[in-house]
Amino acid sequence: MSREKIQVPGRVYEELVALQREIHFTQDHADTIKKAEDRGYMNAANWIRQNERAYKIGFAWGFEPTGDEPQGTLQDIPAREAPVVKRTISRPVQTMEPRSGKKSSNGKSGGFLSGFRNWLGKYF
Repeated sequence: MSREKIQVPGRVYEELVALQREIHFTQDHADTIKKAEDRGYMNAANWIRQNERAYKIGFAWGFEPTGDEPQGTLQDIPAREAPVVKRTISRPVQTMEPRSGKKSSNGKSGGFLSGFRNWLGKYF
C-alpha cells in the first residue's frame, strides 16, 4: 500500500482542516467525533463515524479533497433586507429647566464656602 492521502468529499475536507486547527487529533475516533459535533462539524463527524479505518490512516498520512466538489469557493451573499419599521409611542419632549437656587444677599450664588460661612455666622 502506498502512502497516499485519503480522499474525502470537499465539505468534509474543509471541516477536517478546521477541526485540525482547533484541536489536536487523537487516535480515539469517538472523542474526535464528539469534539467535531460540539463544534458543529456534522459532515466530518458523520464521515469519521462511517470511515473509522480511513480516518486512522488519514490521521497519519493526511487528507485531500476529491476533485468532484469545488473547494473554498465564495458563496452568494443574500441581498440585504429593508429595515423593519419600529413602532414607538410618541411622547412630548420634556426639557430640563434650571434649578432655582437660593441667592445670597448680594444676588450671587454662594456655593459651599458661602453656605459654610453663613452657618458659622449663624451659630458662632
